[in-house]
Amino acid sequence: MSKTIKVTVSDENYDDLVRRAGANSLQDYIRSVLFPGQITITPLDAVQRALQKYQKGKLFSVPEIYGEDWNLPNGMAGQFGRKFFNLVTEEYQTKIRFTGNYNSKKHAVYEIL
Repeated sequence: MSKTIKVTVSDENYDDLVRRAGANSLQDYIRSVLFPGQITITPLDAVQRALQKYQKGKLFSVPEIYGEDWNLPNGMAGQFGRKFFNLVTEEYQTKIRFTGNYNSKKHAVYEIL
């Protein structure tokens, strides 16, 4: 089960966090700082892993990128999938594309271009 933590920071601290997070969400960045060494699953990390792992023309789903390390609960996995899709379509559309198909586990299928 996941828990939510709410923190208030100044505008200056918030801007600094956004800058440090870069392409990652603030949530993903803060997790990586608080829990170093744990596998950090972020949409940007997933894109980078997919580009390293798969050859041109290879089809894959996001959980396949991580294999045994894919451990997001269903609700979080769905949110992650939307973030991955948005990142791919907005910034990596010349390298990865959504095929419009889903596999037997109802995961979106992508192709390396």
